[in-house]
Amino acid sequence: MSASSPLPQRRILGLIFLTVFMDIIGFSIVIPLFPHLLDYYIKAEGSAGTLIGALNAAAEWMGGDTDFKKTVLFGGLLSTLYSLLQFIFSPLWGALSDRIGRRRVLTLTLAGNALSYLVWIFAAQFWVVVLTRLVCGMMAGNIAVASAAAADVTDEKDRTKGMAVVGIAIGLGFVFGPVIGGLASSVQFSDLAHGVSFGLNPFSVPALIAASMALLNFILVGRYFPETLPEDRRAAADAKRPSIFDLATVRSSAVRRTSFANLVYQVAFTGMENTIVFLTFALFVYSPRDNAWLFLFNGACMIFAQGLARQLVKRLGQRKVIMLGMLIAAGAFFVVAWIPATPAVAGDGAKTTFYLGLGLISFATGLILPSVSALVSLYSDASEQGRNLGILRSAGSLARVIGPVTAALLYFHFGSHFWVYIGGALLMLPAIWVVRGLPEPESERLKA
Repeated sequence: MSASSPLPQRRILGLIFLTVFMDIIGFSIVIPLFPHLLDYYIKAEGSAGTLIGALNAAAEWMGGDTDFKKTVLFGGLLSTLYSLLQFIFSPLWGALSDRIGRRRVLTLTLAGNALSYLVWIFAAQFWVVVLTRLVCGMMAGNIAVASAAAADVTDEKDRTKGMAVVGIAIGLGFVFGPVIGGLASSVQFSDLAHGVSFGLNPFSVPALIAASMALLNFILVGRYFPETLPEDRRAAADAKRPSIFDLATVRSSAVRRTSFANLVYQVAFTGMENTIVFLTFALFVYSPRDNAWLFLFNGACMIFAQGLARQLVKRLGQRKVIMLGMLIAAGAFFVVAWIPATPAVAGDGAKTTFYLGLGLISFATGLILPSVSALVSLYSDASEQGRNLGILRSAGSLARVIGPVTAALLYFHFGSHFWVYIGGALLMLPAIWVVRGLPEPESERLKA
């Protein structure tokens, strides 16, 4: 499909948005469930002879003296395992789509996701849950394939718009997925069908919704998604996808430094994101439903910031908006860090302080992430925009490998959230220093 025909391009970008949005919703449904899910399996089968029993023993040997510390550690490991597989498989799926086409790879990965969620519905044992997350991680390369499809239907001038469609879909998916998962967890199959077992568990309804979303996504792609990479262009498509390991080969030092600052910020943010539900469980005994409203609040703060960012960019420029966001984030991390880890000591004002800190972190992220992508685009020649934005996304993927496990180990070792959030605040210092030294993009200098 030619990028010069605007209506087909708009339609395809809309389908790409819908595909990515639904996929991220299915993946993120599990996020607010983690503390309760892990606690359930530890109590149900935490003895020797099971996978979680073996992990339980290892955690106790490492100093895990409470079930809560174990759930934090297991949650971090599961999140990191998923992200690591996504990081490994994304370029493989992307390269395969260069050879056999985007549509065929998307249908394959979406079918794999639907199957894994279907198995999760009947996950009577913890090893089944781990298996489903492994499969989901391997199939998560469909985001890279959707990004490649967006690049197929946009020319160099519109490439940033195509990448923005994918980015917005990811952001909104992470807002609505946890909300759906948290609200759905209050519905139990045991309430609907007495005496039915087949491995059904307290999290089968969220799993059913995730499976339904993936199956619907599979049908929509199979029926309506056009092939965006014609056969005559497949031989010329890049077999190697851009990754963070290609950063040293980027000609623009400004792009390299911006990508590094993005990596550092996202390590801090994903560490917070991974531990937030454990923190609410420890401080406020939040249920998955309570966490759903928390994620909705965070999403609203992020969306508000993204709308405000357009006005701020006109006044300050992309670089200063990023610095402003990182300064806000540093202060917000400190605010949350100083909330006492013991509910009795924290007092009634802890919840207000917590929401203030988390809201500001989400607000800062809404300022930072779009401006980082825009800044990389402004620093890049037209012929390099797609590659450089791909490297930037790869930096974010690597952060999702590093951030969760690092935060989980800190939380596990110290038994509280303090060093997780102090660490996040301290990471802002090198990130701000790098952004402060970046040059003003030429287009913004001309406006000034």
